[in-house]
Amino acid sequence: MTTAIIIVLCVVIITSAGIVITLKRRKRETSGKTPYVDALHLLMDGKKDEALDRLKRIVRKDTENIMAYIKLGDIFREKGYPVRAAKIHRNLLVRGDLTDTEVNTTLHHLVLDYRAAGALDKAVEMAERLVQRTKKNVENQQLLLSLFEEKGDWDKAFFHRQSINKWLKKQDQNILALYKVQSGLSFTQQGAEREGRIRFREAIKLDKKCIPAYLYWGDSYRRIGRNEDALRIWREFTTKNPEWAHLVFNRLKETLFDLGRYGELEEIYQQVIRKKPKDVTVYINLAELYRKQDKLDQAIDLCREVVDTHPDSPRGRYLLIQLMKQKGDETAALDEALRSLGKETEKKAIYCCTHCGFESGDPLWNCPQCHQWNPQPAEKTQ
Repeated sequence: MTTAIIIVLCVVIITSAGIVITLKRRKRETSGKTPYVDALHLLMDGKKDEALDRLKRIVRKDTENIMAYIKLGDIFREKGYPVRAAKIHRNLLVRGDLTDTEVNTTLHHLVLDYRAAGALDKAVEMAERLVQRTKKNVENQQLLLSLFEEKGDWDKAFFHRQSINKWLKKQDQNILALYKVQSGLSFTQQGAEREGRIRFREAIKLDKKCIPAYLYWGDSYRRIGRNEDALRIWREFTTKNPEWAHLVFNRLKETLFDLGRYGELEEIYQQVIRKKPKDVTVYINLAELYRKQDKLDQAIDLCREVVDTHPDSPRGRYLLIQLMKQKGDETAALDEALRSLGKETEKKAIYCCTHCGFESGDPLWNCPQCHQWNPQPAEKTQ
C-alpha cells in the first residue's frame, strides 16, 4: 500500500510540474505581446533609447518574455556595451525552462556579443555549441567559419569550410587554397619556414592558379638562402600565370642580380611576351633591362612599340623620352615632356575587391572591408 501511495504521489508531482511549465510557456507566448511589439516598432523607427526603456519595463513585469530579454541584450550590444549584452544572454541560458528554439536563438546572439567584445575564444566556444545543436543550419555553420577566419585559425577554417562544401555539394577549391596560404604565412611569420612551404604547396595542389602561394613559397626559399629554388618557383609561376607575371618581376630581378645572372631576365620577359603579347608591363621591364645593358636602340624600339600600341601609357612614353635623352637627342620639347610626364609615372596599379570594390595598392586575397575572398582581384591603373 505504501509503495502504491508513493507511486501515485510521484505521478502527481511530475504531472503538476509539467502543467506549471506548460502554463509558463503559454504565458510567455501571450503575455506582454503588445508592449513587445511596440518596442519592436520603436526600433524600426530608429528610436533605440525609447525601445530600450520599453523593454526594461517589459522584463521587469514579465520575466517569461524571453524575446524581450534577447532584444534588450541586442540593443546594449549595438550601443557599444557587448559585455552587458553577453551577461543578459548568458543569464538566459542558466534557466531550465527555455525551449530548444529559445536556447538556439540565445546562443546565436551570445556569439555576436562575444565577437563584438573581442572575446573570440568565447565566441567560438558558443558557436561550436550552437552548431552541435543545429547541424543543418547553414547560417550557424558559416558564422562559426567566419569566427575561425577572424581568429586566424586557418587550419580549422579549412576543414570546416571543406565540411560545409561537402554538405552543400559545392566546390570552391580556390578559397580553400587561400586558407592554406594564410596558414602558411602564419607559420613563416613564426619562423617555421618548412611548415609554411608545405602549406603553400598544398595550396597549389588545390588550385594551380593560386597566385599568392607561388609568391610566398618563393619568398620563403629566398629568406633561407635557397635562391635557385625561389627562381624555379617564380619561373614556373610566370609560365602558368603570365597575366600576373609582373608580380614576380622585382623578385626575379633581385635574385638574379644577387646570383650574377641578371641577363636571364631577357629570356623570362620574352617568354611572357610570347604568351601575353599585349602586356605593357613586360615590354617596359624588358626595355629597362636593355637600357642597363647599354642596348639603347633595342630599348627605344620597344618603347616606341609600347607608345604606338598603348598611347595612354605614361610609363612607356616617359621611358622613351629618358632613353632618347640618354642617347643624346635632347630638345627643349623633350625636356618639357620629361618634366610633365614625370608625374604620370607615379601612377600605380590598384587592385579592387571583386565583391565590394575596396581598393588597395597591393593585391589582397581577403578583403579587409567586406572579408570576402578574391582569388584573382581586379586590377586597374590609378
